[in-house]
Amino acid sequence: MENKDKSGFHVNLHLVLIASILLIAGIAAFRLYKWNQGTPLDTDTSDIDTSQFDIEALDMIIPMDSSLLAGREDDGVNTILCLGNNPFTDDRSEKGLAAQIASKTDSVVYDCAFPDSSAACKYPVYNPEYTRDHFNLYYVTECFRNNEFTAIASIAGDEPDPIYQETVDVMKTVDMDKVDIIIIMYDSTDYNVGTPSDNPGNPNDVTAFTGGLRTTINNIKATWPYIRVFVMSPTYAQYMDEDGELHNGTTTDLGNGTLNHYLVKQSDAAMDCGVSFIDNYFGTINEDNYKKYMTDHMHYNDAGREILADRIAEIINNRMGTVNSTTQQ
Repeated sequence: MENKDKSGFHVNLHLVLIASILLIAGIAAFRLYKWNQGTPLDTDTSDIDTSQFDIEALDMIIPMDSSLLAGREDDGVNTILCLGNNPFTDDRSEKGLAAQIASKTDSVVYDCAFPDSSAACKYPVYNPEYTRDHFNLYYVTECFRNNEFTAIASIAGDEPDPIYQETVDVMKTVDMDKVDIIIIMYDSTDYNVGTPSDNPGNPNDVTAFTGGLRTTINNIKATWPYIRVFVMSPTYAQYMDEDGELHNGTTTDLGNGTLNHYLVKQSDAAMDCGVSFIDNYFGTINEDNYKKYMTDHMHYNDAGREILADRIAEIINNRMGTVNSTTQQ
């Protein structure tokens, strides 16, 4: 269809309509493109306080009930017993974790940790075919409770690593009546070997990470109510698979939860038992700074052991309060 104006110029209405549609479509496409580009953000954050975005550590420091210290004579010496695994055993020199805790807190420290041991046991009851359970937290504590070291000494003597026998020799010298503090620290070993983080049907299952911890702490409190207990969590770590490939512990679930899941469960167990908990996962060596403090996917260098010692020393030196649980009427 054509229209003819007075000047004789012919107008094709179909062409005008098509041109209009194309123009509208072009404008819409341009606006959509500009919208997708967004508005450039100011990336200069030098004037912004980012502390509000920091992850808060899950620390929980429990003061000692003064009634539990009644009748106990203070000998004027702060005595600490360290239980755990590789963070203590990797280096037992002056740069080691236990030695640094001793110097930073002016304390007598007994390092009674065993290499590659764990917070959980392998079997729910002792299995003579797996004697290494003797080096795990529950059985080590039972040795102290019973003041009996014959079996663990014999088993340690069969280990090629002399540290096992050295640790048993130290255990025999500890006078539990003089111990003021027990520090428990295990690295990511329980997570790495696939130990269940907990057993919902039995919170005291010693074959679970938190079950072994919970049972042991309750036994400690029942036997030595005057001893303060500090549970130090694992730090950030990576998991190494059979092919030597590394995987982020924060995101890798080996079947029982990610490593930080173990952290949360451990915090809950410490809370259930009423003992102090120190979060090293977010509060000490984390995903952002681990390269500065670790020699590999799970072991610490000198700087790593020092920052761990600084963490516990600050709490022991400055935050060891007491409370009176007796309510006056």
